[in-house]
Amino acid sequence: MLQQERHDLIIKQLQEYQSVKITELSKRLDVTRETIRKDLYELEEKGLIRKVHGGAVLSKPNFETKYSSRKDANELEKKAIAKKAASLVSDNDTIYIDYGTTALYFARELILTKNDLNIITNSLSLANELVENSDFNIIVIGGNIRKNEKSMYGPTAYRTIADLYVDMGFFGIGALHPEVGYTNIHMGEAEVSRLMIQHSQKAIMMVDYSKFGTIHMNKVASIEDVHTLITDQNADERMINVIKSKNTNVMVVEVEGSEDDE
Repeated sequence: MLQQERHDLIIKQLQEYQSVKITELSKRLDVTRETIRKDLYELEEKGLIRKVHGGAVLSKPNFETKYSSRKDANELEKKAIAKKAASLVSDNDTIYIDYGTTALYFARELILTKNDLNIITNSLSLANELVENSDFNIIVIGGNIRKNEKSMYGPTAYRTIADLYVDMGFFGIGALHPEVGYTNIHMGEAEVSRLMIQHSQKAIMMVDYSKFGTIHMNKVASIEDVHTLITDQNADERMINVIKSKNTNVMVVEVEGSEDDE
């Protein structure tokens, strides 16, 4: 495969999955990891991507990929983050779970390990998963439905949130920048998250490494608004240190089966 063909395929993969890994590209394209690293550095020089530990993300990912594609991206990292997040929950807690792919893995961990939870969510996918596989008390925030995420937003959702308070809120996010904070693509979803952070005694963000250093249009929260950030071992260490300096508790989980490419 010619270099330009590799570059085109890498960009296509990024547009579909938001992030790529060196090990996976090396196997798929049948070239050495060093070749892939050189490809990524050249694409970064052109301003098309941003190199991260073990792979790359798009430099300006201000578009939304399909939910089904994102669910499979960084699956090991998301599952490890979800497992750690579930360990913070106790039986009988009242919690909020946001929409998104990491949130779905988190819900599945709760089904396996917890009892007698009260769960509020704005995700139809997540609510269906919980109703089919648990005896938890589920409250779904009403409102307009987004087809891609199957999430609820809009004036009805905002009015419902006004009367709801939880012990802990668990949130996924589209982008995390240590100076800008937490941001998302869709304005209505970002507003739901922002309001529920205000109505959570503790707000906990579940963010894999590929979201670090990126910015979307709609702000959800400042770094200081979030009690705990859970991320994985491949997240940018310098950014983590900046976040810690702003009095946020940061939990970094190890990922089984993850390879430490530079």
